[in-house]
Amino acid sequence: MIAMNIKDILSKDLGIEKLTPASLKEAVECRYDTLPDKEKRRINREIAHHVIKSIKLPRGGRSYRGTEKTGPAQDAGVLGINYFGPLDVTLQWKTAPGGALDLAGYRIDSGGDQINVSKVFGAFGEKIALVARTGREGGEITGAWERGFLSDSVIPSFIRDGQEDEQAAVYNIIDGETLPGMFEWADGLSGETVENINRETMTMLEGMFKGGRDSVWMTLSAGGAIRYDSRLACYATLIKRIKKQYRDRVKILIDFKFMAGSEETMSVLDIPREKPQDIIKPNLEEFVNILNASGLAGPGILDKNTISEEAVKEYAMKLRKKYGLLGVLVSMGKDGLILVMHDKIIKEKGVRIMQACPTAAGDSLKAGFLYALSKGRSFEEAVHTGNLFGAGTASMEGSETVTPRKFAEMEALARMQNVVPEKETVA
Repeated sequence: MIAMNIKDILSKDLGIEKLTPASLKEAVECRYDTLPDKEKRRINREIAHHVIKSIKLPRGGRSYRGTEKTGPAQDAGVLGINYFGPLDVTLQWKTAPGGALDLAGYRIDSGGDQINVSKVFGAFGEKIALVARTGREGGEITGAWERGFLSDSVIPSFIRDGQEDEQAAVYNIIDGETLPGMFEWADGLSGETVENINRETMTMLEGMFKGGRDSVWMTLSAGGAIRYDSRLACYATLIKRIKKQYRDRVKILIDFKFMAGSEETMSVLDIPREKPQDIIKPNLEEFVNILNASGLAGPGILDKNTISEEAVKEYAMKLRKKYGLLGVLVSMGKDGLILVMHDKIIKEKGVRIMQACPTAAGDSLKAGFLYALSKGRSFEEAVHTGNLFGAGTASMEGSETVTPRKFAEMEALARMQNVVPEKETVA
């Protein structure tokens, strides 16, 4: 029944007469993209509701209101800030002998930047504090999203914004090929919501420092599915407030999302830093966009598909120096990652895996990097851990994040393939 329901939605709303690999791919890449966000939201939610009902998730569970916490914030050494986190719905299609598509499997995963980081920390039993915007309490999608990542390791503060249920993103996989995600721009944030997130973040940091810590790591993602509003500049506003109160005691790992425009990118880069204390983590596409936005490389000079490793190092050093950063961490997919700091460059090749779905691999990489640093390990160890965490997630279906068991598998693969961090001293 679920297969027929979803096929009906795709047929009715995306104009697919016969569901084949070619027609679904064309519909997702062309017809879906031209729809208004309101229509995209409706389609995604209809699909999500059918999958949730089919999976038959248990009702009830813990409910979190306002700033209710599961434990003292001082137990956590890492704080995640999440402005947007959809329920990821994965549909797996197989081509039947006649050429039509059959729904072979489906799953839902809580998604969205620091939500995925929280899932990883929870799997490893490590405390993490979280400030997150979420949907209407009691909503079916909101409930499925929250149940998917909350655990005794996550200390949450939820900011409920608006009257809508949580949003959903739909990923279609055809015979192992992942199509572009079906997602829409979220409604813009209100000034009240931005202030609530900022206030709760400062409250959470205050609690974390009550444990006597000298410093904490915080992570947020600049860009994403919320359109940039220069009047609010939500990410920059928060970072400035933190630096004014805590100076270099709060070290921030700033992730970038491909939808961040140049103005949004510069709003978080061009912030005075007393000391090198922040690390930015772009992938290659985002790295090139940042260089263009900063004026360090003109449009068309660099290309994400052809940029060399030496060029990555060269421009990352310029980027780090210009904005007083502690480091620039560039993820390069199957080719691994590079961390450029003032005195050294740490690189590690990728782990050769059978890729299942790359969704959330970057978030797991980020989680592994922070997990290592929060436990007092070196940057070399952080790069290695992040690399293995990211590879582990890419080898799993949907946006499933890495677990201790999967990490052990990646460690064994890394030993077999001699995947180790390599350090280069910067003169």
